[in-house]
Amino acid sequence: MSASRSLQDLAFRRTRNRLLLIQAILVALAAGVAFPLQGNDFVLALLYGGAASLAGTLAAAWRLQRVTGRSDDAALARGEMAGAAGFYQSAALRFVVVLALLVLGLGMLRLHGPALLIGFVVATAGFVFGRPQRAR
Repeated sequence: MSASRSLQDLAFRRTRNRLLLIQAILVALAAGVAFPLQGNDFVLALLYGGAASLAGTLAAAWRLQRVTGRSDDAALARGEMAGAAGFYQSAALRFVVVLALLVLGLGMLRLHGPALLIGFVVATAGFVFGRPQRAR
């Protein structure tokens, strides 16, 4: 069972790291295109929006790994319902983290709104390309 668990952990880490790398590359490309066209303030807001998406991805991955990483008898007895609940908890945590960071960026830091949202959307589009990785 531990060999299977370590392979699952390896696949999870590979998928998480690949997704974060794809998101970071997409945001960097968008910033590179926007810099000569829009200037510093736009690019900083764009980078902040991308960072908010990356933070949400990290928070969700952390929560999902904590929930699925349990191997005690109580977690096994709960079965699929515990897995589904953990998935929804990780999605809710991602939502809260992203919402808090976007409110902070728009409200307190007064960043350029459209640029912040563009950065967030570009980074979130990384989920399309971040297919799960298998452990080999």
